[in-house]
Amino acid sequence: MIKKQNYQDKIIWIIGASSGIGESLAKELASRGAVLALSARRADELEKLKNTLKGLRHKIFSLDVSELGAVINIAKAIYIKFGRIDSIIFLAAVYSPMKLDNLDLHAIQQMVEINLLGAFHVVHAVLPILKNQAYGQMALCGSVAGYMGLPGGQPYSATKAGIINLAESLRAELPEPIDIKLISPGFVRTALTDKNNFSMPMMISSAQAAVFIADGLLKKVFEVHFPKRFTWCLKVLQLLPYKLSLKITRKLNQ
Repeated sequence: MIKKQNYQDKIIWIIGASSGIGESLAKELASRGAVLALSARRADELEKLKNTLKGLRHKIFSLDVSELGAVINIAKAIYIKFGRIDSIIFLAAVYSPMKLDNLDLHAIQQMVEINLLGAFHVVHAVLPILKNQAYGQMALCGSVAGYMGLPGGQPYSATKAGIINLAESLRAELPEPIDIKLISPGFVRTALTDKNNFSMPMMISSAQAAVFIADGLLKKVFEVHFPKRFTWCLKVLQLLPYKLSLKITRKLNQ
């Protein structure tokens, strides 16, 4: 059983590793000595990533998280291959910006299936492994977009609110040796945020986000949120009575 307060020789499964935060996190964790199982839908991008990583033991496992059977099979394959899974980091997500008066229902279905249902699939697949090990970590990536309803944030924000709720429930239900983490990024420059046409304050790079996450997952905290000068502002907004908070969010739509 490995419970080091570092990443040397830890077996970490990154889901959503082919680009953005997942790609940068893979590079960061590999540089710190982790052994990675890399998953995403694009096997070719995973192969390119693996070839850039420090270390020779990393493996790729192409995966569409919307397919439950595939998630279960890959979880078992990783466990058999490495003999344990020390940490599972769920970062898979798709995003299409839209307003509620002009919804793309096909895009919504895809976001729900990957962002939220995919997380439930992973939870279903890995909980038996973590319980059998009697230790391990599961980190789910939400977003500050899930803190509260904001104009232009749907339906992506709704899926991230679901992730927050799921992580909270996991923390409440599971025994303490199993470490549940919620990752709540602010604006991170990726292919997803490149789709936005509005101002994104306090934007950071995916490499910066990877450092925040890698450091945060080693701490005895439930939520890893960053950059804090931005996320704390939204947390304060959450605490306000609806009469005030909804007045503020309505103004954001003007």
